[in-house]
Amino acid sequence: MYKKIILSVLTLCMVVASYAQEDNKEEPEGIKRHKLALVFGYTHIPAAFIDGHSKSSVYAPTIGFDYFYTFANRWSIGGVIDLEFANYIVDFNKEELERERPVVTGIFVGYELAPRWGFLFGPGVEFEKNKDIFIIRASTEYEFELGKDWGLFPSINYDFKKEYSTWAINIGLSKRF
Repeated sequence: MYKKIILSVLTLCMVVASYAQEDNKEEPEGIKRHKLALVFGYTHIPAAFIDGHSKSSVYAPTIGFDYFYTFANRWSIGGVIDLEFANYIVDFNKEELERERPVVTGIFVGYELAPRWGFLFGPGVEFEKNKDIFIIRASTEYEFELGKDWGLFPSINYDFKKEYSTWAINIGLSKRF
């Protein structure tokens, strides 16, 4: 099942990239196509356990690194790496699954819905020593220009997982080149 989903999303990415046409009249001269970002935030894990105590939710501090490449007008593709700084236990297939500082990676396609407001979607994997989990992430962000190709953006991520899902609220600092 997961292989079909990954294959479908990657195929969609390749089709979008191959059919997207650039219109040089719409793009200003010297556009910056690369974007690097450092992201800080909190990931919300509902119904998790910490130190054997039931919690209605856990908020894990998160730091991430993003890279995106704009390949056509309004379209981009890139990857993210997020590290959660928390150890917790979740219910997974009616068993307790311990999560120790999971690392989330993914490849996402982005579309700019309006100037500086974008939406990202794609597959990823949450790597952790006890069990790796496949995810689908949907994210939105709005970037404020700071000048000299720097930007500041709040973002919201939602990670769909088979047994439980998480969401995160972040703030990022980006540099375009």
